[in-house]
Amino acid sequence: MQRTFSRSGTVALQFDGAGDAYGNDLFSYRHGRVEGRDCLLKTALTPEGARVLRREAEVYDRLGEGRPGFGRLLGFQSARGPSCLLVTRRGAPIDRSPDLVLVPPRLNLVARDLFDALDVLDRLGFRHCAVSAAGVSFDGLNIEMQELGHVQPNGRAEPLQGSALSTPTGLPVDPAPDVLAAARLVHRLATGQGGGKPPAAMLADLERVDPGLARALEPAFHAEPGQSIPAHEVAAELRRSRPAQPPARPDARPSGPGTAPRAATAEHRDDAVHRAAFRELRRRQREARDAVATPAAATAQTAPAGERTPPRPMPPRSGRSVPVPVLTGLIVVLALLAAALLLR
Repeated sequence: MQRTFSRSGTVALQFDGAGDAYGNDLFSYRHGRVEGRDCLLKTALTPEGARVLRREAEVYDRLGEGRPGFGRLLGFQSARGPSCLLVTRRGAPIDRSPDLVLVPPRLNLVARDLFDALDVLDRLGFRHCAVSAAGVSFDGLNIEMQELGHVQPNGRAEPLQGSALSTPTGLPVDPAPDVLAAARLVHRLATGQGGGKPPAAMLADLERVDPGLARALEPAFHAEPGQSIPAHEVAAELRRSRPAQPPARPDARPSGPGTAPRAATAEHRDDAVHRAAFRELRRRQREARDAVATPAAATAQTAPAGERTPPRPMPPRSGRSVPVPVLTGLIVVLALLAAALLLR
């Protein structure tokens, strides 16, 4: 496979396709692993699909590596055999889990990551044009944008002449702004219901789940073609409205569907246990240091102000030195003898 879209060079990769397999009119999808990493192998079934994959490969190339919310291009093939694309992946498309429903605070975090990813594309000068349950993957903790072959440039496309991004793919372009499509997806993750409702009804549904989330997404729900709002503004509002997490009790069990909040609660509880154990260890260390303190230091700390602590008596030195009481007695005896001689 070609290593990247923009530079020459090939790479041989061993793909273990032991995961899910599905498809549509344009592509076949296979989940598997390459060198220990979860990957997605996407193969074109039609010439139109091949054009879409070529555009998707160029988008991955422009994104580069290490972008949160996006996979990484491992290889691309267009010259020999069917066109295919191999990228790293997180989880599976949301539409593969029709019963998936998230609750706060996980729902708020997923919404923030979704709009952060749209902001990355916007700063590169593109819009996604396929934000949906089929175009976004989820692994239980984080989202990942997929279906990047639908990406369209913002504004005029003349600067992209000669690139795959200027080649028509024949796919219909969704006129809805990306922020509106993303808000609809958040509504689905919050309620388990698909689209079709007017914005006011979807906002009312979100209000019952998380009022702060509903307020943050209200401008996105009312976005119109040509009058959209930047994705980074929605992401910033989501950060300000993030609900506080109550302290976890040992016997607390999260309510509502979805498994991600349970994992998050357990993680916070484990962190609290580790912090308590660390504080107890520090307390014992301080007590041990206090216990081995010198008697002089302890006396100096407890003596009243203005009083001087008497020095400790020096221990007797070894050798032939005469003790003080004996020496005093000898002096007294000598003095008495001298007085008796004088009286004679």
